[in-house]
Amino acid sequence: MKFAFTLSLAATMALMAPPHASAADSTPSTKGLQSTKCLTSSNNNSNTDLYPIKSEVKYATLFSIDYHNTYKVVNNLSTKDTYVLYQCGSDKPSVKDASAYIPIPVTSASAWATTAAIFLEALGVQDDIKNLGTAPSMVSACLQKLLETVIEPFNESNSTAVDQQEDTNTVVFSMPGGSDSNITNTAYSVEYLEPSVLGRSEWVKFFAAFFNAEERANTLFESIDTNYDCFSTKANKEYNDIRPVIAWTNYAAPSEYNDNKAYWQVSFADYKYDIVRDAGARMLNTTGAKSTIFSTAKAFLDALEEVDIVIDESFESYPYTELLKNYGISDPSKVDYSWVTTGRVFRPDRIQSTAGGLGWFEAPVAFADALLQDLIGIAHPKFVKDGYNPIWFRNLAKNEAVNVITAADCTDIYAQRKNPVSECSSIDFQTPNPSDSDYSGVEQNETQDLIYDISKSKIINDDDNKNSSKSSGAISLKLNAFGSAVLASVAAMLGAAAM
Repeated sequence: MKFAFTLSLAATMALMAPPHASAADSTPSTKGLQSTKCLTSSNNNSNTDLYPIKSEVKYATLFSIDYHNTYKVVNNLSTKDTYVLYQCGSDKPSVKDASAYIPIPVTSASAWATTAAIFLEALGVQDDIKNLGTAPSMVSACLQKLLETVIEPFNESNSTAVDQQEDTNTVVFSMPGGSDSNITNTAYSVEYLEPSVLGRSEWVKFFAAFFNAEERANTLFESIDTNYDCFSTKANKEYNDIRPVIAWTNYAAPSEYNDNKAYWQVSFADYKYDIVRDAGARMLNTTGAKSTIFSTAKAFLDALEEVDIVIDESFESYPYTELLKNYGISDPSKVDYSWVTTGRVFRPDRIQSTAGGLGWFEAPVAFADALLQDLIGIAHPKFVKDGYNPIWFRNLAKNEAVNVITAADCTDIYAQRKNPVSECSSIDFQTPNPSDSDYSGVEQNETQDLIYDISKSKIINDDDNKNSSKSSGAISLKLNAFGSAVLASVAAMLGAAAM
């Protein structure tokens, strides 16, 4: 089995596995695909460039693609794996230190992570998906529909069965950290480790190389890049001197996984800094560490003293009043934290599957411009004239409802997944009024800082409880590449909050 983790839903998934059948909702299109046919003895000419449309990597730092006439070399720069993709029917090339040789275009693929599945859907190659992991957590309506009739979930309760399922695929898109020795058809994708938000979305080009879908990937990513730049430019022009401070937070209740000791966390993933900055807001910095863990609620709250907006990513979803208690606030009327008094506490769980899977772990990775639009919407809710309703973020203080997606919401089972974003060029950004209630407590950013330094917190600089141990303050948490990958794997499979 690809992962050493066992899911509590595994037995249920095994029972839910549908028979393989075909769906007749639509016919898969070949538009935007190149070299869709295998070579034969009559056209097997190594001097002919089979891939005139190529993808160039602009932002992503964890993969590269090198093109040759009849094959491509795709490098995962994080795992140091090399995948040789050669046109079916052509002679298999010899590439030094190749991790896998995979004939293309792939017509039978599987994916363990929900993010990988969404990239395949965004490319419109979901007709080639044979198996999916964590199937009940899938939020995409059309992938849910395909899971009813065409795609078979991995039988995660039986490692032997999983191996057999994987062997029937041309390629298995997996995540590092597994213990399976059968890697001849495995390609690791680490889009969730990519530091920049646009770099994460650019992984669509990685997946496209396996399907000769470069034209589709280039067209999609160019539109994302252009729209993202428009949103960022407009937001930073309008909101340069009134930037609310945003903190990404997490509460972990006592459990066997943390020695029965609760902890509180502030996250500072690089991609989050990107979208907060580009949304015309400021990121609560964690003094250079990727995240800061607090062992007391007091230390945690002191760190949030100047925060205007909280985005809660706790593994478990709590009602607003219970969340405040978990954060150490029993009576919100007796505190003056801006994020409490204005009720600006959000959670990225607005879109869910019936099984509780979060859309947050799917489309936002692929569509950076839509994610930026959402961040602008919660940082500056009146950036459009009639107000903005976020796609993925739900206001807990307002008890906003969850939007449950089902297979019935799918209208075209084989169409390319549509980007949910608005066209930025058509939006007339509204100039903010500092006296508006939405900005209550937000300090004018006279220095134009893009980061609010958490080191200003007295609990870090000068703990007012002189008798307390160092554990009452902040604990820096730094993960090596493997640790990050493992946590990201758990996040993608179980729906846990990414760092």
